[in-house]
Amino acid sequence: MNLTDNFGKVVSVINDNNNFMIFTHQYPDGDGIGSSIAFYKLLINLGKKAYIICSSEMPYQYKFLPFSESVLKSTDEIALKDKYVAIFLDCADLNRVKLNRINIKESTASIINIDHHLSNTNFGDVNAVDPVKSATAEIVFLLFDSFFKKYIDKEIAIGLYTGILTDTGKFQYSNTTREVHRIISLLLEYDINPSYIYSNIYECEPVNRFKLLELVLKRIKLVSGDKLIYSYITEEDFKKLDLPFSSNDGIIELLRTAKDIKVAALFKEVGPDYYKVSLRASNNGVDVAFIANFFKGGGHKMAAAYTAQGNLKNIVAELVKVIEKNY
Repeated sequence: MNLTDNFGKVVSVINDNNNFMIFTHQYPDGDGIGSSIAFYKLLINLGKKAYIICSSEMPYQYKFLPFSESVLKSTDEIALKDKYVAIFLDCADLNRVKLNRINIKESTASIINIDHHLSNTNFGDVNAVDPVKSATAEIVFLLFDSFFKKYIDKEIAIGLYTGILTDTGKFQYSNTTREVHRIISLLLEYDINPSYIYSNIYECEPVNRFKLLELVLKRIKLVSGDKLIYSYITEEDFKKLDLPFSSNDGIIELLRTAKDIKVAALFKEVGPDYYKVSLRASNNGVDVAFIANFFKGGGHKMAAAYTAQGNLKNIVAELVKVIEKNY
């Protein structure tokens, strides 16, 4: 079944229900939070009751977004008597939301899954998933533009623009297609300010972030015959510098620019001996989503992630082993 057919099913669920909860993944990026805010505002415009849930902190880069202060960390903050429709945005599987999955399934009338990850498990009752699209925000725009065009407003456009801007790497990645630029031109008709959005995301860094960057650069290592460049950030680094976890955002992109390196990795400690690992490739012959899959992670060919538990030295060694065996 193609995307358009599934759009029809999504529209039917939206039209037939009044209570909605929107979920995006833990440690949200611009696509996850931008798409969520855009969907939230559409539902409000339709006269529905809606909530956005994200189990981790709102990254400071996205606090400029409309309704960012409305994002809740748990369903416990909501008292709904009736069942609700759960809309999952930019989530390859239910594990990414880090919430009580049993409670979600028991409480929902239906689950809508909208995503662009190749590793998506199609866990929804309705799945609008297309890994060819640059961002979940691109899919959401196509849905809105086809069925709810008169309800799109400036706030929705800001959320969708943010999602596409960030997931295309500021329109630098190979997923920046002619269709992406067409959609961006349509979003600009809603009088959004690209300079304002860009500045908030990429030009409003806390001063201590530069100290964090200094630490990361000092720790850089090249291994496996220069196939891998990596560095790491500890929990203690974040605490000492009084920085939120989201302050690591974008650092992996700097590592990715190293010439002739196949894979860039940034290991970020999120708990005792527990790491979130970001992977990037600048070489089209390398598929980092394939690599992440070995560790039950996922993503896209050029950008992926996974989580790992244990000693950092061992975690790095396991990654090196997979890279050497396959590349």
